[in-house]
Amino acid sequence: MGLEFRGNIAKTYEAWFSTPRGRLADRLEKRTITSLVRLKPGDKVLDVGCGTGHFSVFLKEPGTEVTGIDPSPEMLEQAMALYGDRGIQFRKGSAYSLPFADRSFDLVTMITVLELLEDPKKAIQEAFRVSKGKVFLAILNRKSLLAWQRRRGGKWIWQQVHFYTLPEVKNLVGKDKKIRWQGALYLPLIDTECAFNFRLNFENWLSRFRLPYSAFIGIMAES
Repeated sequence: MGLEFRGNIAKTYEAWFSTPRGRLADRLEKRTITSLVRLKPGDKVLDVGCGTGHFSVFLKEPGTEVTGIDPSPEMLEQAMALYGDRGIQFRKGSAYSLPFADRSFDLVTMITVLELLEDPKKAIQEAFRVSKGKVFLAILNRKSLLAWQRRRGGKWIWQQVHFYTLPEVKNLVGKDKKIRWQGALYLPLIDTECAFNFRLNFENWLSRFRLPYSAFIGIMAES
């Protein structure tokens, strides 16, 4: 499948969302997802590359039926420990060969998953196969200040992932698909709670201009 999160990364992944950086990013990313993904109670959702289930449990909030799939046993172990009582089905599997029939889900999501894959186009095609025509993708944008900082920072993980741009993902999805997108996280993340609400509101204001330079881009693709 590509890069898998194992060991210490799997154990500490969820903890990042409780840091000042993580809380701000989480609020803005979920706002972007909500504005593009219009779920209804009873919708069936497949979260490909679900990891610890952080976004799986968020996608379940409207009363949907959510299945999370991931190749990493250690990430799935964390998902079960954290959210095993939330009615989400977590399964081990590959994005290239999803163990579901055609058109099984109202929506398939791949949230910051393409960055880890050797063949993202194949994974997107497989996502469309099991969906009823709706696939939500979220990417870490290469044309962002945060991506530049991460690449320069020297951490092992950021040297392994492949950052994408919006035009590149549109090309992977294909010209026959209808695309809606929105960005979040235009400014650098900081390790402080100072002016948290101001930062949140200012970032929300920036997102209205649809500038393709945000660190996180949500993309709704429909066939």
